[in-house]
Amino acid sequence: MGDNEKKEIHLDVYLDRQELHMSNVVKTYYEGMQSAAAKQRYEKIKETLSTDFLQRKLDGLDSVDFSELSVKNRQLLEALVNGVSSEKGRGLLGVAFLQLVIKTITPEQSVRLHKSSNQRGNFSWKDGISMRTLNSKYTGKFLKDNGLLNSNKFGSFMTRTLAENYPFSKLYKAEIRGPFDEWIDIVDAIEDNTMPAELALSYLMLLLKRNADAFKTLANDTIGLASAYKNRTFENIENLLKTFYDSTYGKARAFEVVMHGLMQAKAEMDAIGDWELVPLSQMRSANKKHGNVGDIELSSDEIIVETWDAKYGKTYLLDELDELRDKLIDNPGVEVAGFVADRDVDKTDEILDKIAEISSDTSTEIILCSFDEWVEMQMHGFSEEERDNIADKWLMAVVETFALRRPEFAPIEEPSDKWLIDLSKMLME
Repeated sequence: MGDNEKKEIHLDVYLDRQELHMSNVVKTYYEGMQSAAAKQRYEKIKETLSTDFLQRKLDGLDSVDFSELSVKNRQLLEALVNGVSSEKGRGLLGVAFLQLVIKTITPEQSVRLHKSSNQRGNFSWKDGISMRTLNSKYTGKFLKDNGLLNSNKFGSFMTRTLAENYPFSKLYKAEIRGPFDEWIDIVDAIEDNTMPAELALSYLMLLLKRNADAFKTLANDTIGLASAYKNRTFENIENLLKTFYDSTYGKARAFEVVMHGLMQAKAEMDAIGDWELVPLSQMRSANKKHGNVGDIELSSDEIIVETWDAKYGKTYLLDELDELRDKLIDNPGVEVAGFVADRDVDKTDEILDKIAEISSDTSTEIILCSFDEWVEMQMHGFSEEERDNIADKWLMAVVETFALRRPEFAPIEEPSDKWLIDLSKMLME
């Protein structure tokens, strides 16, 4: 057998165990209910995280000497943090943070084994621990509460891609978006002790804190620019926001926020009657799964009565109408349901027939319109002075939403610094 063949990384899967072959070293991981030793390690981790362990580490970053952390290890951690965007990378970053925490508290615990159970029928590693539980109850909450990493309330392990029944290694074949290679290199490094876990944890905290501090400064500056913006007529604000969502990063999400921002402004002016504005849903959440009909919803006694779905870059909405029918059946109180595109929508005979059919079946008024048409619909009956007052609040609602200052209206989970940068540039023109 040649040297290359000896060094080839591979995983052997048996009925009761899996063998990971890396660099001529074989690690055997047995399947089965959690062992007493693993349970003891798990309890130690939970007990430690129930104290102010993480907060003390965050507060003490200024006194940490990072000279023992190699340039290579620093670059790996920096690449992991820099690999986060609004659409990818947050899950891997949250998992890596937890793995560093685990290895810091219990160095003997393998961070490749992310599952454990004492119930028959559930997959479990004998020496594994429930990383999902630790993330959702402790580390994910800590990161979010300190503004270090925003994530959904279920934590980093919500996605199925991080729940495959294989140890975390370069052979983990689930399709994970984000800095996968850097993450696995970090896992390998803390498993073979070439990256000191506790020092790496502090360095990762430092990187996240620097990003958080920079974001706070950016948010404050952009809010200040919005407050001082002089062209505050309704027409000028509307045109500015249209230019923004047409030119920024993540146009579809920006379009949703701009639409929701107008409804926030109307709500602040007590201009939505007795209805309540439902908070904006998390990015990429499935509407039907979360009980939503659309992106912008008005409710009465927790019953959705009016809903609008933002459709940036899509004008032919036949499939969306079919999905809407199912949602309306599940939400019989909806009186008005519409789709809003960034431009004129297609209204073919097929589309119009489908609208008539759904309206007949559900007694819901179905509306397809452009953003311009929707805005005029929302502003119908307001005087010029009232429109300008709403515009003022509209601009602030959008800016403060991206600045993460409106969790009650729009609990944005994804990084929003790029949106704030684009808004600040436009507000300075």
